[in-house]
Amino acid sequence: MKVIQFGLRFSPNLGDGIIADCIDFGVRALRPGAEVCRIDLSGREASGAVTVRNRSAVLRVLKVLPLFLRQAIVQWKLGRMLDEAAPRWAAIVQGADLALLGGGQLFADADLNFCLKVARAAEILQAAGVPLVVYGVGVSKGWTRRGAELFRAVLQADLRQVGVRDELSRMAWQAQMAGLGPEPVLTRDPGLLAAQCYGAATDAGGRVGLCITAPEILAYHADAGVGGTGGLAFYAGLARALCDTGERVMLFTNGAEEDRAALDRLCVLPEIEARIATGHVSIAAPAARPEDLARQIGGYRAVVAHRLHACIVAWSYGRPIVGLGWDRKVQSFFASVQADGFFSDAPDIGGAAVAAMVAAAIAAGVDATLHAEVLAETWAGLDGALGVLTARPAEA
Repeated sequence: MKVIQFGLRFSPNLGDGIIADCIDFGVRALRPGAEVCRIDLSGREASGAVTVRNRSAVLRVLKVLPLFLRQAIVQWKLGRMLDEAAPRWAAIVQGADLALLGGGQLFADADLNFCLKVARAAEILQAAGVPLVVYGVGVSKGWTRRGAELFRAVLQADLRQVGVRDELSRMAWQAQMAGLGPEPVLTRDPGLLAAQCYGAATDAGGRVGLCITAPEILAYHADAGVGGTGGLAFYAGLARALCDTGERVMLFTNGAEEDRAALDRLCVLPEIEARIATGHVSIAAPAARPEDLARQIGGYRAVVAHRLHACIVAWSYGRPIVGLGWDRKVQSFFASVQADGFFSDAPDIGGAAVAAMVAAAIAAGVDATLHAEVLAETWAGLDGALGVLTARPAEA
């Protein structure tokens, strides 16, 4: 069995690489002997490959341009990359039994970025006659007219199943696909398999992990309230508040260039510098690979993050989590694991309030029964995606 996985395997945001690894791990576990070929939708062929340089500056420029001009720039830039990658992708998919497109927030129209990538993948699969399953994806609202046209290219392929990772994504898919194609089913985020995929965590010495996300990313991509506005000052206040409750704090990122730059700026603020000097605050070594990040996250006493997959990986390892809003996908995940009380999208929430949530999350822990049920659902969702090849046509 040859399975093609379209995702973001080599993204500098290692959370995307964790998703890709977990799908690969899950497919091989459920279908021993399967050949899994992974294709990065951004055209990368190796870790460290750069598709957009100075991304923070680019996002700041795009944000102030009118929509039609943003779309034209992105289409021009990505069109060249996709034209170059398409022959390579077409060669890889030849002879495949199935293609999985996912997971991650792939069906989001940020100036046509993923719209163009998904459409090109769907066209290649249609030409090759390879069955397609959309699996474990997040779906955003607010697609533009052109974005919707591009995303609907998946309907022209041999689309056997659509699996979305939360109820809000299901509703967004139905509304924007105009009822066409398979009825979407709920499939858990594959990142929940991280602990099983990577194994033992790295000991963090009982520190609370505080994941830093660049304020410009939160501003550019937010589709909901941002929990804790105020930029780096918010993170500095949160680190201080955690230290005041007796916790030791480890600052880390998921690996994106702009997040690392934000962490560097945070570390030279006087109140952070002082706590680094006393050992109350530490800086995690940058993770080079998805497995490094996953094991790092799995070793924290608890994790606080805006980034969804920092939370998902921590929960996979059974670690308490506190989520901060900016994208509906974060709130949806917390609701799906009955952790609503440990999530906030309040713009004015301060460090002391978040530190209190961390203490409460640690006290509550992660319910073992719920954890086992969620992991079982995750495995079942992937097994169902692979099972479309043996299901009767009506079932598929």
